[in-house]
Amino acid sequence: MAHESSIWQVDTRTAPTRPTLNSDTVPLKWAHDARTGEPCYIHDPGVIDGIAECQCPACNLSLTPVLAGQPLRRNPTAHFRHPKGAQKADCTLVAARLAAIRHLQERGFIELPRRRMSANAIGFSGHGYEGWAEKPAERVSITRAILHDHATALLTLDDGREFLVDLTGQRVAGSDGQGLAIVTLFLSDPAIAMMSPDEIRVRLRLLPDIRWCAHWDDQALQLAANAQAQQVAREAMDAWEEAEEVQFRQHLPPDLAPSVAQQWRRETLLHSEVKAILEQASQIATPDLEVKITRDAPDEFSGEWEDNTLRIEWRAASTALSLEKTQLEQHQGSIVPDVICTLREPRPFIFGATGTWLDEDFEELVEDIHSSQRWPRTLLIEVTVTHGIEQEKLRRIQALNMPTLEIDIGSLGGRVTREGLRHLVLEETFGKRWVHHPVLGLRRQLLETELDQHPVSVRFQERLAELRRPRLLATPASEWARIYLAAATEFHDANTRIDKARRAYRGPDPEPELLGKDSEPWLQLMEAAEALAAHGYPGAADPEMVGGAGIISRLLSIQHNRGIGYALNTGYQVLNAIMQSTPGYQQWHTLYLMAVKAYGLEAHFAPRQAERYASWRQGVIDKVNAGDETHLRSARYDAVIGVLFPEMAPRLVKGYGSTSRTQ
Repeated sequence: MAHESSIWQVDTRTAPTRPTLNSDTVPLKWAHDARTGEPCYIHDPGVIDGIAECQCPACNLSLTPVLAGQPLRRNPTAHFRHPKGAQKADCTLVAARLAAIRHLQERGFIELPRRRMSANAIGFSGHGYEGWAEKPAERVSITRAILHDHATALLTLDDGREFLVDLTGQRVAGSDGQGLAIVTLFLSDPAIAMMSPDEIRVRLRLLPDIRWCAHWDDQALQLAANAQAQQVAREAMDAWEEAEEVQFRQHLPPDLAPSVAQQWRRETLLHSEVKAILEQASQIATPDLEVKITRDAPDEFSGEWEDNTLRIEWRAASTALSLEKTQLEQHQGSIVPDVICTLREPRPFIFGATGTWLDEDFEELVEDIHSSQRWPRTLLIEVTVTHGIEQEKLRRIQALNMPTLEIDIGSLGGRVTREGLRHLVLEETFGKRWVHHPVLGLRRQLLETELDQHPVSVRFQERLAELRRPRLLATPASEWARIYLAAATEFHDANTRIDKARRAYRGPDPEPELLGKDSEPWLQLMEAAEALAAHGYPGAADPEMVGGAGIISRLLSIQHNRGIGYALNTGYQVLNAIMQSTPGYQQWHTLYLMAVKAYGLEAHFAPRQAERYASWRQGVIDKVNAGDETHLRSARYDAVIGVLFPEMAPRLVKGYGSTSRTQ
């Protein structure tokens, strides 16, 4: 017999309430054949012939066929009769279900809906990730269908599988505890109990909605859904594999709060992912290089004089750097950075532009036309998630003086996929900042110099000098000269010791730092230089005088017969370094000849030293006599040197070796 196919859909809603007929008014036309175990209809041949042993499927009482084989009789109609006085509360309902089961068996197949299981995985961040697994809908062949109990039928399929059909449509999801699959649908209309097979076929041509309560593969589906949810969390970089969890727990403090442990898991995972991305990278986008300096009017002018604010900025645009090699967590000096990158040759030059603002009004923009600064060969990268770089590590990075980029993954926010993270790390500049870059220190010095030369700064300094002038003039120039030389000696001696310690340093702590322009000796030196200028002896603060290998440190070394500003023991050793000076420094050689004579340094020379000095001295004299400009000095500093080193004053007055004498 050909049967029309039907489609059963999963419906998780509660089945609608169906009207319940009074069992006393419904003629019972279906019974259970105790002989065969099969449902039987009132007009079946076995019933008509009296062969069937008819029983009530609900109360198991014997039933008597009435008018069997007379389908046209209507009042009364053919039916099964219970023994007199029998209780028949559920009999009609169960008989209806029995009739429906017979229909299913005759139909020969059933459309089972898809079975879908879901699972939820909670990531380290607290976000939930959903996973799904399902078995598709399928049509299965039925070889046997029996009433299992008053409310369920047991169906056997052609492949040997069995499953229960709950006929109430009310069963909640869940197993029967015996591993059987269970579906539920509403086939409990008492009216079915009085229908013929043909009427039932018409009535149940489209079966009611069917839904799963339990499936043969529920356990496997649940495992698959769990695995998919975990995979979704891993793809969102919010979970990891079991092996990684085991390794993480090996280093986990036993008393750590669970919430903190989850945060650590998240940080560890993201940190590892970013390092893995960088390890395979061939290029990385870096943020702008930027230096900004703002100068307000000195406090001395508050409320009494003009109050201008200067701002100067240098900026080099974001650069994509090509990488030749990357290494993870290798020693670099006193630190172990997350990533060490070697840049591919040729390394790009660093170009930028300098802008100046006065009281927030733009003045000018000057672009770098030429640059001799290439990107350093090595780039360090630190990856942070929640906590930034510790102050101690920052000091060590600064001591290394290598470009160091921080990538702050914690600032990215929200969920991100692995591919999205790769894009952010390699192609974007958001969340990146320069922890240190050698060019920034140099640019800051250049900007400070530009600000010093700005007309507003010059005017400020002139006004400050006027305000301080009376106090500075109250102290004699000779006393300021003493203060100046004492401060210069202290500053250069201290930096010589620090530099020696830095060269020998091998420990894990940051290297000692040289004294800078904010140190007390330097500030005393600058104040004394300003005072000398007020007394009419300018130039003592110029770099040629007080800079490294400047005039003052060399004259002091000759005067005291020891290295001052030099890691040398004797005045001759400093003089030997002077003899090897490049042309830019040779104009000051006549000053050192005067100092040697004034302070009797020759008395400390060994014979061979005396010979070498005499030869060099004669060469300087010959150059001066020949008018060689490389050996003729400007007389700009003669006056202040005469005050600082009075023993040299008589020789300086004569102007020997200066350009003023040759004019």
